Amino acid sequence: MSNMPNQTPPFVNNQTLSLIITNRLADLHVDSFSDADWSLLAGRAHAEGVAPLVYWTFSKAGKLSSLPQSARNILRLAYAGTWMQNQKNFKELEILARRFHQADIPVVVLKGVCFALTIYPDIGLRPMGDMDILVPLSKLSEAVQIAKSFGYEDSKPEASPGLNDLLSHHACLQKSGPQSLTLEIHNSLVADKAFTYAVPVNWFWEQTEPLEVSSSQKQFEHLRMLTPTAQVLYAASHAMLQHGGQNAPLRWFYDLDRLIRFYDGRMDWGLLLSQAAKFEWGSALEAALSQTCAYFDTPVPEGVRARLSESPDRHRDLVALKQIRPATHILEERQKLLSLNWYGRFRLVLALAFPSPAYMRWRYQFKNSWLLPAWYLFRWGVILKDVIRTVCYAAVDFVNRHPKRKSDELRN
Repeated sequence: MSNMPNQTPPFVNNQTLSLIITNRLADLHVDSFSDADWSLLAGRAHAEGVAPLVYWTFSKAGKLSSLPQSARNILRLAYAGTWMQNQKNFKELEILARRFHQADIPVVVLKGVCFALTIYPDIGLRPMGDMDILVPLSKLSEAVQIAKSFGYEDSKPEASPGLNDLLSHHACLQKSGPQSLTLEIHNSLVADKAFTYAVPVNWFWEQTEPLEVSSSQKQFEHLRMLTPTAQVLYAASHAMLQHGGQNAPLRWFYDLDRLIRFYDGRMDWGLLLSQAAKFEWGSALEAALSQTCAYFDTPVPEGVRARLSESPDRHRDLVALKQIRPATHILEERQKLLSLNWYGRFRLVLALAFPSPAYMRWRYQFKNSWLLPAWYLFRWGVILKDVIRTVCYAAVDFVNRHPKRKSDELRN
């Protein structure tokens, strides 16, 4: 008997998950799923950040008991864990918001924090890895110091002095405890300074309004959020330009679907198109909306999609490239390098090859300083190994894309 490798069933994918979380269960033959299939599907739902939504859908439909126990446990724990973590996040946000207001620092809540409080019917449905807020650049240092007074610390050392100021558009802080909290204080959105697709943040500040909480009894005075139109543009560009389509979990596309449906009467499609063209983010917007519609049949006007497809911008190739999962770490870094200007590329390459001693100690968790040279040698060895893997991959890819040249060379 041959031992055949286990293969994932073709329906254990994001398309199946999208049907489930939008309660289109009639389009699925769920009765034919085995216990193993459900476990795989629950695991994928967790990885894509939609496990609480799958739990919610089956629970509301009264069909949770039809799932095998193992899958129910994964989904139930995902919902309960998200609910408890978000409760802690929002309690922390209330404290910080009060202190920021006292310091006269305007705050705009972004992404998961905003979505969980507004467009989702329950705070346990939207997992978030961190809390994202936007403050004016002139208030960034003060906001960071206030957060640090509440126990937050820099999440990691800089790989090179001044690199964060050049390549990062936020300060990333972490608060240790039984459940650690991560706070990202942004001073701009999507990208800053060295990135080719960076834009001024002024327009986003003009597109803010008071936060209106719908999914929780909590009230957050003095906090603001982006208008629905600005939220769609930011969410799309954050997914496709900053992170790339291959790194975008299903929950980010569901966020876009929820935004468009929840604020259906307030979406200013004309403003969205004109601002996307002005920022040259149209390619990112088109890619994000196309994928969202493919998953959820989102009601995006056909005229909007047609205008986006007819108006390519200079970032189209980058957006397309970032939808391909890199085969090696060097190819992954190449995607980032292509997003930067020449000075940014130089600084990033230098930081990758010669990171600061503080960063090396954080990255490799060694205690004795005399081990530092050995860890640099180890790092360079890993980089060399990846260079060889990248060259081999590129050679194989070239041969596969040029079969005629390969056959001619063999005949000769």
